Amino acid sequence: MLDQAIGRIVDGEPLPGDATLVADMLSRDAAVVERLEQHLVIDALLRDEVGYDDAAFVDAVRVMIEAEATRPAFVGRVRQAIFGGTDVPAGSAGSVPARWSGLSLSVMLACSLLVLSLLANGIWKAAAIGEPVLVEVAAVEGTSAYAVGDRLDLRTLVLPDGEVDLLLRSGVRLECQAPLMARFEHPMRLHLSRGRIDIDVGENGSGFTVVTPAGEVVDLGTRFSVNASADGEVRVAVFSGQVELRHKQAGAVNLFDGEAVRLTKSQAPRRLQSVEIRTRNPGDRKAVVITNVSDNVESPKHRRFYGLVPCGMRDGVQAFRDRREVTWRSEPGDVFPEDLVGADLVQTFQAERFRQDFELQFGISQPSRIYIFYDARYSPPDWLARDFVNTGRRILSTGWSTAPVTRGLQPDAWGALAIPHDVWCRDLVRPTAVTLGPAVLPDRDRNATSQFESLVPSMYGIAVQPITPAANNIGTSQPRTPQVKAIPAATRR
Repeated sequence: MLDQAIGRIVDGEPLPGDATLVADMLSRDAAVVERLEQHLVIDALLRDEVGYDDAAFVDAVRVMIEAEATRPAFVGRVRQAIFGGTDVPAGSAGSVPARWSGLSLSVMLACSLLVLSLLANGIWKAAAIGEPVLVEVAAVEGTSAYAVGDRLDLRTLVLPDGEVDLLLRSGVRLECQAPLMARFEHPMRLHLSRGRIDIDVGENGSGFTVVTPAGEVVDLGTRFSVNASADGEVRVAVFSGQVELRHKQAGAVNLFDGEAVRLTKSQAPRRLQSVEIRTRNPGDRKAVVITNVSDNVESPKHRRFYGLVPCGMRDGVQAFRDRREVTWRSEPGDVFPEDLVGADLVQTFQAERFRQDFELQFGISQPSRIYIFYDARYSPPDWLARDFVNTGRRILSTGWSTAPVTRGLQPDAWGALAIPHDVWCRDLVRPTAVTLGPAVLPDRDRNATSQFESLVPSMYGIAVQPITPAANNIGTSQPRTPQVKAIPAATRR
């Protein structure tokens, strides 16, 4: 009778009284836990075989239970989340359903197994899913779960707080952000249930695979990020190189440098418009000011993402998402503007500089100063001159190779090309949404006689710095005279 009740619960088809019977027996007999474990293991294998995912509760329970021996603080938090601040004595399974009313039986069972295993002093013996993988802890921030230099054999990877970087023997580097729950199948295959991992495969890790509830992400020689959320959505971004997504409905989809998508088990990949690029600069504030960067570009094949770099603005940082070699720099003989250092940076992309109907939107979460870095060779578009003030300062985007956008510029003594950008700003004293227009001027404002008539300005840059609310904008009211007049160019789509 007990085995039948367990089987029905695991299959998601319980009869009245099954849950009460199983919970009561779990609290009385340690052998029942082992019998239930066997059902769960078999069921999990069957579900993996057919691609069925019941909120990944079976996998999640095993991961948390196995974490009991090495991460007691994390398991304690789970228990507190279930029962609040009340300690639950052993054998009090009858008090459980009141706390869990309204939850599905699968979630109730998972929580019950977790708590009872704690109270039974480790009766549960976690199923051996995959093989232990040797890792070395390379960096730690904001967590006591790991220490730099540790060498560990891990099958499960549970991170309740902070960030940790792990190095595998293959040279693959896993940069993990909490809250995270994952497990290794073997050194080249990781199952990610929850959380974000940035992966750098190095020279010998090609083929490293991340298995998620929505599909598999296979490295083809790259640096990429996978983020699995609690609602089943998975976000994949490629920082360099290429990956292959394997989705049950969409099939194999290749993603390239600068592209990102979001997907679920039932929904094919869709464009992910912005991705946070993490930094670990000492003294950086933790709160990101910019939220929800997006644009009005709609195309099924368009998958480029805006790089959001918290506290990332500084001398030498990558300026554009699609120009890896181009960086923001101070003018020769000058220092980088101090008020820009540590601002949240949006890495735009040059591909959109031709669109006359282009709009870019983002939100700010607190009073902030918005900076726009606009090509100083050109007259500003109406939206910029109307809503922003020219500070009278400039920075450079440097590292350009010979290209149409740099025509007319003279290389410096080292042969490098740099585009000057005027620094414009605007203060906003409360959280709000911000809309920016196109980089290119409308046809009516272009000079048809310009020697640069085949060109348009470089795409602008964006940075946002939190401020104490000020009454007025800073800077001068009139921009410098541009070095080149506005120019006509056929808008490229």
